[in-house]
Amino acid sequence: MKDLDQTIDTLENARFNWLYANEIVQMSKDSIFTTNELICIVMLYHKMVLANGPKAKFMIISQLTTLMLDLFEITDCNISTTTVYRISHGSAGTHPDFCPDRHVSLESFVRLLTIYFTRDLEIKMEFAFSIYDKQDKLQLNGEDVGFFLKKFFEGEDEEEATELLLDMKEMIFLKFDLDKDTNISYDEYCDVVRKQPMLMEFLGRVFPTNPCMDVLALCANVMSWFDDSPNPRIIRKSEADNGFVTRRISEV
Repeated sequence: MKDLDQTIDTLENARFNWLYANEIVQMSKDSIFTTNELICIVMLYHKMVLANGPKAKFMIISQLTTLMLDLFEITDCNISTTTVYRISHGSAGTHPDFCPDRHVSLESFVRLLTIYFTRDLEIKMEFAFSIYDKQDKLQLNGEDVGFFLKKFFEGEDEEEATELLLDMKEMIFLKFDLDKDTNISYDEYCDVVRKQPMLMEFLGRVFPTNPCMDVLALCANVMSWFDDSPNPRIIRKSEADNGFVTRRISEV
């Protein structure tokens, strides 16, 4: 990998190779991305790190938060904040200076883009539900659902907003609470979304829109995003041993 990016000099390109070559090789074994796409994604991460100063080792939380708002356009603060938390705490990190409350590891950054770019419905469902299920209960009760729904009625007359909120909650539970126990379990959510994928983000947008993804794909040189073949970007083997997105099912 020589002269990967013309915006950094030869010495920094060499340093990039020294820092990340082995990690790229390892990640490419079970990635949805091609090796060249991984190199470009890791270069994005590296340039984020460089922006933090010559002694910086990691991308920081505020950078990912800015990406969530400005590039990915996830403007719901509850959703963007929870996404940043889930991603930054998805890897313990191996460096003694790493702190998930301040840093985003390379593994976590690649995992986020994997979740965004994959067409694997199971992975996307699991991540979306984890954003709504902030307390890791693997189910949502009326209070949880109401917390996310109230944003849809901001600016309405208080009495009318309350009535509309109750009506929408009732409609959602009629749709998702299949066993009528007043909770929406993860399994019930998946059963509904597999039949109607458009309902995956039923409590607010978790994933960037297609136009945002087009921009991200061009910036990161992920040309497989524009592949129209039937099943591109499906993870080739399980990440159960080292990935966040399969963590929750393994706990059931």
